[in-house]
Amino acid sequence: MDFKKTHEYITSRQFNPSKKMGQNFLVNEEISQKIVEKIDLSKANLVIEIGPGLGSLTDHLIDKKFDLILIELDKRLNEFLTKRYKDKKIKIINSDVLKVDFNEISKGYKHCVIVSNLPYSISSLVVMKFLKCSNIDLFYCMLQKEMVDRIMAPVGSKKYNGLTALATYYFNIERLMNISPNNFYPIPEVDSTFIKIKKNNKIYDEKFDKFLRTCFLNRRKTLVNNLKYTYKIDELNLVLNSLNFKLTSRAEEFTPEQLHTLYTTLNNGN
Repeated sequence: MDFKKTHEYITSRQFNPSKKMGQNFLVNEEISQKIVEKIDLSKANLVIEIGPGLGSLTDHLIDKKFDLILIELDKRLNEFLTKRYKDKKIKIINSDVLKVDFNEISKGYKHCVIVSNLPYSISSLVVMKFLKCSNIDLFYCMLQKEMVDRIMAPVGSKKYNGLTALATYYFNIERLMNISPNNFYPIPEVDSTFIKIKKNNKIYDEKFDKFLRTCFLNRRKTLVNNLKYTYKIDELNLVLNSLNFKLTSRAEEFTPEQLHTLYTTLNNGN
């Protein structure tokens, strides 16, 4: 990509980045190249790029051995990408990613990889959408560094919460590189981190998800007090004692595996 021309394009009257859509475009070609180099595409036969924007990552993903699908909400960018890649074998979906059926568009592909540089305001929703998708196991995404710090926070730390427990129970997460604000236009107020999220073999359980949300409902309260409206106090005390858990403990003191053991025991393994 000619980043000088791209910068001229997005700063001209032709295109103004949308604050409403949370648009901050990656405009450092060296960083774009490094990001794609960190993505394992050796087995991929389909890559889905969410939020391609002006094609900073797309330029390094085209003309490969895999099929490429772009999902872009902004109609202006959809038109730009359609013209830019008119001679390339790329499918572009002009839609809200939260309304796209990942299972449907990846049907028939054995190894699908998602690559994403999307607005941070919907990042947690897209991660959850990926978790619930049965066809795709590998997700590379740019997230706000603060969010990455939360989902990778150690047990017992101030940042450890329900999202941390859920993410680390179902995913293997690897921090690949931190990216400073001056590599984007407009320059955001936050640092970014590019990470790799790979599913383990655990099957998503929506009831366990809700259980975790209840456990961390109020950080100042003990686990028993957060769960007492869902389970009987006597039952909670009995189960916690049987698992050698302190009755005065708070949710952030437990590993995701311990919380899952508590969940299955309270629900009689169901």
